[in-house]
Amino acid sequence: MGLQGEKTAEWFARARASLVNGVSSQFRYWGDDDTLVIERGEGAYVYDMDGNRYIDYQCGFGPVVLGHGHPVVAQAVAEAAAAGTTFAMTTAREVEAAERFRTAVPWVDALRFTNTGTEATMHAIRLARGYTGRDVILKFEGQYHGVHDYVMFSTAGAPPTALGARYRPVPWQSSSGIPDAIRAFIRTLPFNDLDLVERLFRSEGHSIAAIIVEPMLGNAFGIMPEDGYLEGLRRICDEYGTVLIFDEVKTGFRIALGGAQEQFGVTPDLGTFAKSMGNGFPVAAIAGRGEVIEAWGKGGIAQAGTYSGNGVAVAAASATIDVLSTGEPYARMEKLGTTLMEGLGRICADRGVTAHLVGVPSMFAPVFSEEPPRDFRDAAHHNEELYEEVVAGMIHRGVMPVDDALEPWFLCAALSDEDVATTLAAFDEALAEATG
Repeated sequence: MGLQGEKTAEWFARARASLVNGVSSQFRYWGDDDTLVIERGEGAYVYDMDGNRYIDYQCGFGPVVLGHGHPVVAQAVAEAAAAGTTFAMTTAREVEAAERFRTAVPWVDALRFTNTGTEATMHAIRLARGYTGRDVILKFEGQYHGVHDYVMFSTAGAPPTALGARYRPVPWQSSSGIPDAIRAFIRTLPFNDLDLVERLFRSEGHSIAAIIVEPMLGNAFGIMPEDGYLEGLRRICDEYGTVLIFDEVKTGFRIALGGAQEQFGVTPDLGTFAKSMGNGFPVAAIAGRGEVIEAWGKGGIAQAGTYSGNGVAVAAASATIDVLSTGEPYARMEKLGTTLMEGLGRICADRGVTAHLVGVPSMFAPVFSEEPPRDFRDAAHHNEELYEEVVAGMIHRGVMPVDDALEPWFLCAALSDEDVATTLAAFDEALAEATG
């Protein structure tokens, strides 16, 4: 039985008449009978067109960190919209948002706003190439940095068994329409293996402009860096004059106010931020320190955008950062996320199902596998079918994680103790149903 009720099915039919597959992003299409049309979100919940309520652990694939329709953010956005939003000039709201950003993320010397995570990583890579005069970029398997051509290799959509040998990986192209020549400028490696990075740099280090890395894998369970791994990347970049880019589109303002630098104690040269910075509004930033970020100011490296720093986006960012800066949202997500992770683990153990809880309380995944994953290649060994059955059962019970086993569960600060109890009960029933 599909997820669509009568009204939702009617709206999806209308969507199919105007939108390709009825969606504006391929990840939103769940099939003709299961793709939902959402009427509204409120706090920790989303409601479909039939009025069915779901506890939301998708949170828009991560941006909604405070809760849907947060009143402080909504009020700030309404005021900004009424004052005009796009002026082709710097605005006071933009300056205030940048100041709040730098206070929250103190390693940053300067930044520029843009609109999406894809734009942010695209500009960061161009800046690194322009600064170093080099062309090659190193990225890691299973990591997603947006949908521009230079990063659409060996993403989480790749078959783990199609990536070649660990010592000489094959960059797996994630889309048609990417020129073959671009492959020459990309190197890919498994995550959490510093020896392989050092080996690559010994042979090609002086041609590598940047390492771009998600400090934890936002599209592969939330796999964490092993002790010393990020520190090792920092050391290698310093040795070879390579720019270290932390892609914090998912981790920024979610795992800590100061992001991955605060969580892991390693400082990059550039960071890309989006998602949780605006609690669901389209705002992003490229931030950095020292000569790397100042290279823009010297001219010759293009960065622009008509809507970059627009009034609505920066008002959302300022308001979101203000609320996050109180610390209360993080304390709440830490408490409830820890309860969830421990509860899910206990249920799996009681049911005789081997599982590992990977990530941090605000962004984690249950992984059905014998061993905990340390890199994307380990995804080949998880029980995807069991996960999908369990999540389908949870969604039918009004609890909605992402249906893709690789995508972490995202918490928002509007979640309640009752929601957590409901989630654990739904997981227990769905797991029993799937394994019975």
